Amino acid sequence: MHSLTLRAVTVALVGLCPLVAGAAADDTAALRSQLAALIKRVERLEQQLAEAESTNERQTDQLAQASVAARAASWAEKIRFAGDFRYRHELIDEDGRQERQRQRIRARFGLTAQVGESLTAGLRIATGGVSENRSTNATLGDANARKDLELDLGYLTWKPRDDLSLTLGKQVYPWFRPGSSFLYDSDSNPEGMALAWSGSSGAFANAWGFWLSESGSAAEGNVSGLQVGWRGRSGLTVAASFHDYAALQGRSLAFSGYPAGNSTYAGDRLCAPVATDVAVARCYSDDYEILGLAVQYEASVGEWPLQLWADSVQNLAVERLDSGFNLGARLGRASSPGSWELALVYQDVEADAQWGGFIDSDFAGGDTQGRGWRLQGGWVPTRNALLQFTWIDSTRAVDLPAQRDYQRLQLDFSMKF
Repeated sequence: MHSLTLRAVTVALVGLCPLVAGAAADDTAALRSQLAALIKRVERLEQQLAEAESTNERQTDQLAQASVAARAASWAEKIRFAGDFRYRHELIDEDGRQERQRQRIRARFGLTAQVGESLTAGLRIATGGVSENRSTNATLGDANARKDLELDLGYLTWKPRDDLSLTLGKQVYPWFRPGSSFLYDSDSNPEGMALAWSGSSGAFANAWGFWLSESGSAAEGNVSGLQVGWRGRSGLTVAASFHDYAALQGRSLAFSGYPAGNSTYAGDRLCAPVATDVAVARCYSDDYEILGLAVQYEASVGEWPLQLWADSVQNLAVERLDSGFNLGARLGRASSPGSWELALVYQDVEADAQWGGFIDSDFAGGDTQGRGWRLQGGWVPTRNALLQFTWIDSTRAVDLPAQRDYQRLQLDFSMKF
């Protein structure tokens, strides 16, 4: 725009030349010299203006690029990646079966993203088959076949207040579990919604509703529940919970290890009772209404952390084989390089005291109706690494004709990143 204005002024001045044609020769020569100088000045101004416009364009591009980079850096700061890897040697010795030794791996990798001031999204993939609801292990062998990676976590959490959160999706247990109780397997991640209210200490409460099956042609298996508790500053935590399972009795579910010790009967495809020799399904005999009580106490013995706990379950929907408990102690904490821990646990669970889809998959072969001991020790040789051993001495199918001893040894090397 400025360049066009300057050129217009120059042209207008040049157009005055015929008007001064009659003037004296000396005056005409002087005027022409001035016009030539003016034209050169105009050309220089045009060049300067062009350079200024080019500089402005470069600066605008640089500002835009800087803005994009700043937004990308800000978003990257809101995403956190984490993962872990474990290599395990395992020996299983069960009465009536050949001793088994196997090598297993577990790999998990995930992220959490702060997608808003009060919104967090989480995603994690892990080894383990589609039907494995209580294990993320992959067994080595199978002629070097590739191992499955499946969705282990996928959730969105809304936190409208510091003490209140709503989580939707596939998530970790929303209820408090004491110590290393085996009443709920640590690899099982329920699916649905959960509401949590708590502060740094004092009262807390959790509520949930999770789906266990989806068929489209019958009532959907599900579990809903509530937990209330109190967390003291002295290290004592107590909690009571209630899990109400619906649409399980007279139904069959498909998961690895099903029915995992729960009482069942022989049924057809619709779970109508039939003779055993023509049955195609094992169907739940009972309903599950689980009352849980948990106590945990944390203190120190000299420089070593100490943790004591008790956890119990009672199925109010049945009158037999309906109770179970877990007692444990842990000394030390394997966290920083050179640190160690040692834990001893005793567990006794009757057949229908707990839904088998949640019971620990290692203890007593992954079934209810088991009792015994677990001894575990861990040591941290270097940062983000852990060496651990676990010895399980238990009995399966307790008080039944099929009762048998079950021992399991696990040697683990784990690292996280």
